[in-house]
Amino acid sequence: MSTLLQASEQHSERSVRGQSLIAARWIALIGQTFAVLISYYALGFNFPVIPCLIAIITSGIVNNYATIMDHHHRSMDPTKSLAYLSFDILQLTVLLYLTGGLGNPFFVLLIAPVLIGSTMRPKTQMFLLLSLGLACTSYLALFYLPLHWPSFFLEKNKLHVFIQGIALSITLIFASFYSWRISEEGRSLQQAGFAAHTALLKQKQLQALGAMAAAAVHELGSPLGTITIIAKELSHDMGNDSEYKEDIDTLLTQTDRCKRILSNFGKTLKSDPTYLADPLPPQALLQNIADGFLIERPEIRFIVDVSEAPKKFLIPQTPELSHGLGVFIQNAIQLATTTVSISVTINKGLKIIIEDDGPGFPSKILPKLGEPYTSTRLDSGKNMGLGVFIAQTLLEDTGANIFYNNKNSGGAQVIVLWSEIAFQSMLINNPKGFMS
Repeated sequence: MSTLLQASEQHSERSVRGQSLIAARWIALIGQTFAVLISYYALGFNFPVIPCLIAIITSGIVNNYATIMDHHHRSMDPTKSLAYLSFDILQLTVLLYLTGGLGNPFFVLLIAPVLIGSTMRPKTQMFLLLSLGLACTSYLALFYLPLHWPSFFLEKNKLHVFIQGIALSITLIFASFYSWRISEEGRSLQQAGFAAHTALLKQKQLQALGAMAAAAVHELGSPLGTITIIAKELSHDMGNDSEYKEDIDTLLTQTDRCKRILSNFGKTLKSDPTYLADPLPPQALLQNIADGFLIERPEIRFIVDVSEAPKKFLIPQTPELSHGLGVFIQNAIQLATTTVSISVTINKGLKIIIEDDGPGFPSKILPKLGEPYTSTRLDSGKNMGLGVFIAQTLLEDTGANIFYNNKNSGGAQVIVLWSEIAFQSMLINNPKGFMS
C-alpha cells in the first residue's frame, strides 16, 4: 500500500500535460503579436516594433521546439517546464522593457507564467518562478524605454484607463480558463491514475494468490502420496474379505480424485501469466503473456525476435511489466490482420518493439495516445479508453519511455524503451531478474 501511495504522489507531480503548457504559450504569442501590430500600426504608439517582433518570434521558435521534443510524452519533464516558464517570464519582461515597463497596462500578464507554475510545479520550483517574477517586476520599475502615448482620439489618461481595462480583462479570462482546464485535467488524471494503480494492486494480489496456490499444490502432493501408499498396503494386508475393504477403496478413490483436482489446478495456474513469478528469458516471457490472448485468435502468427542479448538473461516478471506489456500485446493481437511481431534488443538498455499489420493508430488520436479516456473504441460503450493509459503509467513507473507510431508499410508500432540507468535500476529492484 505504501508503494501505491508513493506512486500516486509521483503521478500527481506529473499530472499536467506538457501540451497544456504549449497550448497556453501559443495563445499568449498570438495575443502578443496582435497587441504589438495593432498598437504600432493602428493606434500609433511609438516603440521599437522590430525588437518586439524578434522577441515574439524567438518565443515561437522555443515553443515549436517544445512541441516537437515533447510530442510523444504525456507529461513534460519538470526541469524543462521550469526552464520554459522562466523563459516566458524573461521574454515578457523584454517586451515590457521595450514598451514602457510598468507603465504599460499589460504588465499584469506577468502573473500568467507564475500562475501556471503554481498549478503544475512542486513548491520549490514555484518559489523559483515567483522569485524570478518579482525580480523582473523590480527591474521594470527602474529600467524601461518610455512609451509615447498617442492622443488623437482620447486623452492620455482616459486611453491609459481604457487599455488597463482591456489588459485586466484579458488576464482574468486567461487565468480563469487556464485554471478551469488544469482543474478538469487534474481530476480526470487523478481518477485515471487511481484506476491504474488499482489495476496494479489487483495484479499483485493475483500474483501472490497464484504463488500461494502453487505452493499448496506442491505441498499437498506429498501427504496425498503417503495416504495412497498406506491405503494400498492396508488393502493388501486385510484382503478382499475385510469389513474395511469398502472404506479403504473409497479412501483410494477419493485420494486419486484429489490428485486429479490438484493436477488440473496446477495446469490452470501455469496458464495464468500472473502466476509466473520466476524470471524468464525475454522470448519465453513475451510468449507466455501472449498465449492467453492468442486463444481468441489462434490464426495470428506471433513472432518474437531477440537480438544482442547475453546467453543467460532473465527478465523479472513484475506485475507492472506483465500487465503493461500485456495490454499492448493484447491490442496488437486483437487488431492484427495476420501477424504480430516483437523485437527485443538488449544492449546496456532494453528496447521492446511491438508491431502488428492491422489498420494502425488513427491519425486523430495518435498525438493523444497515453492520455486517459483516449481510444478508438470509446463509441462501443465497452471501452473507457484507460487501457493504454494504465499500461503506460505502470511501465513508466519502472523507468520506461513509450513511443507510438504507424509503420510505413501499415500497422501500429509501440516502442517501450528503458535507458541503461532505468534498466539497471529495474534489475536491482527485482533481484530475480539478472544477466550473466
